[in-house]
Amino acid sequence: MTGLLSTASRALEEMVDSTADWAVELLRRTAAEMSHALDRDAMRDVEGAEEWRDVKSKENRYAG
Repeated sequence: MTGLLSTASRALEEMVDSTADWAVELLRRTAAEMSHALDRDAMRDVEGAEEWRDVKSKENRYAG
């Protein structure tokens, strides 16, 4: 292609590439944030669970 159509085609390709790069980065960042949130919530749930509150330390548990 030559002329204006060729220029428009290249511009469209660049726009598609940059949009795809942006979308991939956004998906990766969102996945990382979700993973950290799940880990944080699981840790909070386990540490805050009723049965874990009264567990004695290992040293006191086996003291004689």
